[in-house]
Amino acid sequence: MSNDLNHEPSQPIIAVKVNVKPSSKNIRTIEQKLDCLRKVISNSKEHIEAGDPPRIYSQYIRYALNQFDYLNFCASSEASDLKQDCIHEHVVPHAIVMAKLLALDSLTDENIMSILNKFYFICKITKGEDKRLNAAGLKSAMPPEWNSENDSIFARYEHDNVGIFILNN
Repeated sequence: MSNDLNHEPSQPIIAVKVNVKPSSKNIRTIEQKLDCLRKVISNSKEHIEAGDPPRIYSQYIRYALNQFDYLNFCASSEASDLKQDCIHEHVVPHAIVMAKLLALDSLTDENIMSILNKFYFICKITKGEDKRLNAAGLKSAMPPEWNSENDSIFARYEHDNVGIFILNN
């Protein structure tokens, strides 16, 4: 085998997808997940101070939050037994959860987990229920009268024009 960088291989290179089973090396602990999220929030705050638009940092926050999807999971009564024609969606829209995290003065585990436990819920709903949310103008917003301190996080689902019943909230 030649060390020449211009060497043409005699056989084509074939990419093979390998399914890797989880090992202890690639399973993150809650502490590691929180540390990652803390770094992402801190970095995002630097982007905000620099005047960067949210598109620069919001996707990083979304990726870091995905590590916590198991934390608070629920399902609508219509979607609970379905395997198809369902989606997983944020009960409180991502932009609101992101704003709550970015508003934290102190990025302690307790403060971050407090926001996640209160506002970061993933819900399995049907595609039909998703269409009702969209038609009501609630795809990525809470109802205008919603107060995050006093009102239900399920206010979008409880809205008159939506009517999604959650089984295990």
